Amino acid sequence: MNAKYKKSLKFVTLLMTALLIATVSAEIYNYMYINGTGTITTTGLRWGIGPDAPAGTTVTGPTVTVALTTNEGNPRNYTQCLNVTNLDAALTHSFNITVSSSTGDVAEFTEFNLVLFDASSSEVAVLDLLTQDSSATLLTIGTSEVWPILFELIPVASPTPDAAVTFTVTLVYV
Repeated sequence: MNAKYKKSLKFVTLLMTALLIATVSAEIYNYMYINGTGTITTTGLRWGIGPDAPAGTTVTGPTVTVALTTNEGNPRNYTQCLNVTNLDAALTHSFNITVSSSTGDVAEFTEFNLVLFDASSSEVAVLDLLTQDSSATLLTIGTSEVWPILFELIPVASPTPDAAVTFTVTLVYV
């Protein structure tokens, strides 16, 4: 009987120790929570297709796809190809716009520019689409304003037929 008593005492001691550790451990933990939602809004900046955009120009979310062409040796301007629209009626937005990549037959053009105008038709930026990292920074678009974009293509005098430049422009706003 003495052996059963010792085993029972050890078991009770072990049980009390486990309870004590659990109690102390529970007191050490702190908890923090996040309750949130993800909401799709119609605010901020967006791309718009202008009346001079070539056929097939699309806007899908934050991405515009546009295919600009010109005839051999002839300059061409797409005067109101795209626009940047501020959807906020009460907030201005600051933004930077940068040529994040430019590849292809850059030597076949003397100029290939994106020209950005403000709502009063004043030129605010010219990006050289032949030059990666060409940029305009700290631009501010007013509430509900629409800023038109012109594309200017000037090929060399005798360009190679079907020569092409592929570019990516990134606009980042706050």
